[in-house]
Order: sequence, then C-alpha cells, then structure tokens
Amino acid sequence: MKWLLACYALLCSAQLLAQPRLVIVIDDIGYHQTDYRLLELNYPLTYAVIPHTRHSNAMAQAAMQKGRDVILHMPMESARRADLSKNALKVTMTQQQIEQMLDAAFADVPQAIGMNNHMGSYFTEQNQVMDWTLAYLGRRKLFFLDSKTTAKSTAARYASLHQVPLLTRQVFLDNDRSYAALDKQFKQALQLAKQHQQAIAIGHPYPETYQYLQKNLATIAKAGVQLVPLSALLPADYPLVRADQSLPLHAIVQTKPSPAEHNSELAKVSKPAEQELMTPAMAEQLILQQEQALNRDYVIPEWLNPLTLPAEQSPRVPLYKHYQPPQQQPKPVTPPFFQLGRSHSR
Repeated sequence: MKWLLACYALLCSAQLLAQPRLVIVIDDIGYHQTDYRLLELNYPLTYAVIPHTRHSNAMAQAAMQKGRDVILHMPMESARRADLSKNALKVTMTQQQIEQMLDAAFADVPQAIGMNNHMGSYFTEQNQVMDWTLAYLGRRKLFFLDSKTTAKSTAARYASLHQVPLLTRQVFLDNDRSYAALDKQFKQALQLAKQHQQAIAIGHPYPETYQYLQKNLATIAKAGVQLVPLSALLPADYPLVRADQSLPLHAIVQTKPSPAEHNSELAKVSKPAEQELMTPAMAEQLILQQEQALNRDYVIPEWLNPLTLPAEQSPRVPLYKHYQPPQQQPKPVTPPFFQLGRSHSR
C-alpha cells in the first residue's frame, strides 16, 4: 500500500512539474494614472514600462515592491518609419547613440530585468542596429523579449550571437478590444501553452483589457495552466539582474521633457491635426485625451503609491564593478653576492 501511495505521489509531482505555463505581459505602462489598477490584480503579471513617461519610474517601483517582473518597453522605429518620440531607437543612429539611449531608458526604469520592443517592425528587421542592441543587452546581462511585430525579426540571430536569453511573443490579446475578440485570443493563449508547455501573451492597459483580465484570470488555473512571471521562462542557470545592478555603458543623458515642454505637448491635443495620416505619435495623444477623464476619476490607493511604500530592505549592490587594473608590485632588490653578512644560497 505504501508503495502504491509513493508511486501516486511521484505521478502527481511529475504532472505538477509538467504543468503548462502562461505569461501575460502588459505593454505601454507609464502613460496613464489608471495603469496602477493593473497592480490591484493579485496575479503575477509582467509589466513592460515605456521610459520617460509620466508614471514610468513610479509604476516600475510600485510593481517591483509588489514582487512583479518589470521590463523596459523600448520604442523602436516602425515599418512606417514614424517618429514615435525623441526617445525611440532609429536605424539611422550610430552604435554610441543607441547605447546612450538605452542607458538613459534603463536609468528611468532601473527595476527592469529585460527589454522588449515597442513597435519596431522596421528596426528589428535590420542587422546592424539589432547587432548593437543585443550586444548591449549581453554586456549588461539583460534578456530580450521579441514582441514579434514582424516575421522578419533578426532578434534570434543576434541574441544567439551575444548569448542573450530570447523569449518570443505568441499572442496579442487586444488588437480588437471587443469582449468576444479578447476571449478568443485569451483561449488561444491557453491552448498554445498546453501544446508547447509555455506561451507568452501581450496585452495593453486598455479599460476593456483590464475588465476582461479582472474577470477571467482565475480561469487560467482551472484550465490546468499556471500563470507565471516572465522570468520563470528564462534558463534556470541564468542570473537575474536588474538594470540598477549593472553599469551603464555611457554617461546617462537626461531625456525627460521639462514641465514647460510637457505642458506644451498637452496643449497640442486640443488643436486639430494638420496631417491626414494618423501617426503613432498622434494616436498616443488621442489615447491620452480619451483617458484623461478616467485618470481624474481614479485615485492611486495608498498601498500602491510608491511614495508611501516601505523602503526596499536589501541594499542595491552592483554586481559588476568598474575595471581596476592590477597594481604592479615593486620587484625585490637582490643584494650583490659579495655583500658581507648575507647568505645567498637558494
């Protein structure tokens, strides 16, 4: 009987270890005060924070304090060659410019343990700039999540070259924000997780997505799938390093707009667009305008506000220190063989 119970326990343990895993990453975090609502969901979601936005640093800090994974959501040039912002990586940049942009972005989101691309369908197809970008991540011991905004992405090639762990998105949850479309994509993510033992889905902080997840996150466990943070899919022997635990490659360049510049940008929202083509920058302004009412109605709870959170207990000790050349020791002076009172036998 004991033998049967032991076999049953081993079988249950094997099934538990083989349980498929699903990661849900929420992109575009940092623009709106309503993003804090997603931290109220008591599940291990992963937050991809856009640098140099109004709530980027505070939201990343609050997410880390709650034990959630944070990654940098780095703007990159899209196939339409649209200028997303002055903080976006572009194919015309030099290696030093790309590294300086990444240094400044990770300085704004120092809690990040990796990075994924915001748009970037054109940037991620290019060999030279992706070589520089993945080499940068490799030197800072940070991983890359390919949002896979193009089938021609070169991320896998250069991640392998520079020994950077690479993860890839399988499902976008909310390209269509209707409940039926969200439900279809959510179930597809569960199915892919069961077929391949793991899957990564990406959503956005839309009100519709928040409401859907609030209602349906509990069904993941009922479906026999485990919801896990993004870091759970990294190799077991890979050291998890935050950006503030590795040294930047260049001097940090402050790129956050001044209050006057920020107010002038907000003032442009009310002006009619002169261009007929809707660019990503215009779309972001439109989203900001549409959600301002939600932001006014939503008050950040005290237990989510980074200003009221307890200070982090563990000291942040850099894992990588500046290189110090070894100090040369002076050579011992050997007395001449004829010096009296000394023995020179060895």
